[in-house]
Amino acid sequence: MKKINSIRLMFTFAGCFLGAGYVSGQELWQFFGSFGKIGLIGMAVSAILLSAFGIILTRYVQLTGISDMDKVVIKKDNKILRGVFVALEVFFLFGVFVIMTAGVGAMLNQVFGLNPLIGSAVFTVCVALTAICGMSGMVTAFSVTVPLLVIMSAVIFAVSGYKNGFSDIDFSISTNENPLLQNGFISAIVFVSYNLFASIGILTPIGKAVQKKSTLYAGIIGGGLLLLIIALGIMLTMALNPESVSAQLPMLFAAQSINPVFTFIFAFLLFGGMFGTSVSSVFAIDEFVKSRFKANKKASVILIVIICLLSFVGSIFGFDKLIGIVYPVCGYLGVAALVLIVANFVKVKIQLKN
Repeated sequence: MKKINSIRLMFTFAGCFLGAGYVSGQELWQFFGSFGKIGLIGMAVSAILLSAFGIILTRYVQLTGISDMDKVVIKKDNKILRGVFVALEVFFLFGVFVIMTAGVGAMLNQVFGLNPLIGSAVFTVCVALTAICGMSGMVTAFSVTVPLLVIMSAVIFAVSGYKNGFSDIDFSISTNENPLLQNGFISAIVFVSYNLFASIGILTPIGKAVQKKSTLYAGIIGGGLLLLIIALGIMLTMALNPESVSAQLPMLFAAQSINPVFTFIFAFLLFGGMFGTSVSSVFAIDEFVKSRFKANKKASVILIVIICLLSFVGSIFGFDKLIGIVYPVCGYLGVAALVLIVANFVKVKIQLKN
């Protein structure tokens, strides 16, 4: 990866999380909106924690030069622990891809009436072709989609407020029914954990691509602010459109209620966010397998095709159901990884001081 400046880092950092955690609105509502007013606080806390852990992870890579996702978490040469972590990481990356595949199928059905299975199948083919060609241009793609998503989430909220009345915003009622998410605090921790856990394999090479400490801080903090702005726009829009909460893709539902043009624009951006997340997830799995097992190009292509076929099969279970199960479970498992990363970072800082 080429060296990147703070602006490109800001968009790339935000882009890492948009597809799996933000743009559909379904994730934000299940993890935050369903808890009422306390959910807004949890949402703000999550943005701060994402930035903090993102800085710790990428700074650790800067200081040590370690960029393998298993070595970043498990510093000691313990094959068993590293094997367990890699298994969990690969499982979650694959789970994210499955959810994105189901989400695109649901989106194409909601916008064009296309059979969800056909939409998911076309999506996996596109992801496979892109992953086989490599991840070049992904930073540029995020530099386009992220600012557009910031603008569109703000515009949709403004138009919804104008149509429905800003006074109708209501976060007083809690609608949480997920036994895996007991309260707003736990929900925020799990949200941060699953998002970062899914992005370790993507953020570690970013740490090597950033030359200056100041660039890293500015880019990641800026990315966290972008995520907060997008999340706030989405949450407020859903609060203005309570009927959107029951839709598989709430923000797309809200856009449809405004104007067909908004629908197509947001559908395109939603596709871009999910596509970027999917390609990066498949790429991270493929890169790890190639580095660990010295796989050649042919084996890499076969692996990518198999991953995409399995993702298509898994997407049959549905977008919203998968979010309510896969994300919380992997979020709980990812807490241990975050604790280990922080511990490794603290040890390195102490060693450098001594």
